[in-house]
Amino acid sequence: MFCNRTCHKTLPNPFHIVVIQPLKILYCLTPKVASWEWRKMLYLFTQGPYQIRLSNFTPEKQREMLNTYFKFTFVREPFERLLSAYKDKFLNPRQIDWEWFGIYGRDILKTVRPNPSKRAKAELNDITFREFIEYVIKKSGDKVGLDWHWDNYLNICGMCAVDYDFLGHYETFDQDLLDFKKKARLSPGDATAFNLKFSKNRSDTASSMLKYYSQIPLEWIDILGEIYRPSFEMFGYSFPGPLKSLYEKPDEMTL
Repeated sequence: MFCNRTCHKTLPNPFHIVVIQPLKILYCLTPKVASWEWRKMLYLFTQGPYQIRLSNFTPEKQREMLNTYFKFTFVREPFERLLSAYKDKFLNPRQIDWEWFGIYGRDILKTVRPNPSKRAKAELNDITFREFIEYVIKKSGDKVGLDWHWDNYLNICGMCAVDYDFLGHYETFDQDLLDFKKKARLSPGDATAFNLKFSKNRSDTASSMLKYYSQIPLEWIDILGEIYRPSFEMFGYSFPGPLKSLYEKPDEMTL
């Protein structure tokens, strides 16, 4: 197993863990893995549309919850999640993300684009997927590490340090949601809150994978494979997975 081989035992940032006290459930929030849908469902058990995080509690209470609450999260194919993060944060940023978008948009231009124009720095509306990937590759070796919107699940959720009771997959969301309700032993009344049919709401990210990843060198895809090796290995995702055809037709790459 990956955890036994690497001895990676770092606990997650408690801010990443959403606490649903009425259900005694902890949800590790993994961005771009239906996290908005999960939070909407979980909000029904709180006092309103806000999140109580594990970081709101004392270290002693955090340890108690990690040991006694039902813990779960969902994962997604790494390359698809990475593209989804780019499209969500840099092609169609929400107003709620504007401050975050400005910080990272300027850092991307500073890191990978020599002499950006004043307009580019002001509007931040022309960051390309190639630039985003180059930025991710360069930042992966920094001490600060990757932003949690595109970091490994290992680092976001402390997969080797926390004994999760349920791990679902984005690709089989509908069935895994049913399995989650059973595994969490929700009452019939509580289970009705989790009634999302996600297959009807899937984005077009999967269908546009080749379009975007054909814009970067194969060598970069190999590097991404190393950066996200924990996410590939731990959850049964193969490399290069949905990008296999790019390796079979290298002449069609846009370098």
